[in-house]
Amino acid sequence: MPTPSKRILVIKLKQPGDVLVSTPVIAALKAAWPDCHLTYLVPKGTEDMVSGHPGLDGLLVADRRGATWGQTWRFIRDLRRQRFDLVLELSGGDRGAIYSFLTGAPERLGFAHPRQPFWQRHGAFTRLLPRPPVRMHLVEQNLAAVRALGIKPVNPRLQFFWDAAVEQKVRDWLTSLGLAEKPFVVMHPGAGWGFKCWTPGGYARVIEFFQDQWGLPTVLTGTRAAHEQELLAAVLKECRTAPVDLSGRLNLQELGALISKARLFFGMDSAPMHLAAAVNTPAVALFGPSGVFNWGPWGEGHLVIQKDWDCVPCGQDGCEGGKVSRCLVEITPEEVIEAMARHFNQT
Repeated sequence: MPTPSKRILVIKLKQPGDVLVSTPVIAALKAAWPDCHLTYLVPKGTEDMVSGHPGLDGLLVADRRGATWGQTWRFIRDLRRQRFDLVLELSGGDRGAIYSFLTGAPERLGFAHPRQPFWQRHGAFTRLLPRPPVRMHLVEQNLAAVRALGIKPVNPRLQFFWDAAVEQKVRDWLTSLGLAEKPFVVMHPGAGWGFKCWTPGGYARVIEFFQDQWGLPTVLTGTRAAHEQELLAAVLKECRTAPVDLSGRLNLQELGALISKARLFFGMDSAPMHLAAAVNTPAVALFGPSGVFNWGPWGEGHLVIQKDWDCVPCGQDGCEGGKVSRCLVEITPEEVIEAMARHFNQT
């Protein structure tokens, strides 16, 4: 076990949501060793999920696609120069294992996983941890590495931060939209993959329900990705009321700040859903082929809606290779509205 003043590197080379659900590791390490120097290594495009975290002393960003050989060499050189004493590799992939080895840290922990090559088992890491149970939330899977160091995390929660400029920008938007002093819903219909998305008609009916029955206007958000923009256009066409459309205009920190001011978040198994959990906004999340036991919104007060079918969760990218998940598209708006009314009358 390192002494409290040691230099620690945590590697999480995954998607934005994966990076966010690893943030309880930061709090756990700093609670155990307040004087340690803690650095995170994440992929380009995910750094907003941890930037500004008061528990971090350093942030490294790996460009997995756009870096030249020269830039990669300089990145590795800088990685070695930091002389880390301990590395926790939470990603489980080849690149994270390579970076772990290249740090030259005397203690390097990683997880075993199926079909792991020999060089990872016996070269990249000085200590290979047992693979966490499959039916374990990703928050707990990440914390298994911390527990292996003898640390017992207390009340782990997701944490997300933004600066004063982001806060002011979002407040100005809400003021211009007439929502600064009014309750509203943030709806993020899209996800990284189309097979995780619901139907345009379903989203439209829920927007109408929020407006007509609960008196809550809806703010639509989404990325600039073509499949998300196509979905959002279809939702707007279907909808008989007029939601506010901020799609393609927010970065991750602005999105998190906006969600923090909403009465409710509505969306899919996606990074914005985890943002809602991180900023303590109740989330309604529709799940299809993904396991709620792994990816459900962390914390209390959230609602997950998923078909109770024998094949769910299958973990596949749509039914029979069709990139469409029946367990999602066959959820009816009536099912969703009934579940929300029942849940929020009870909480």
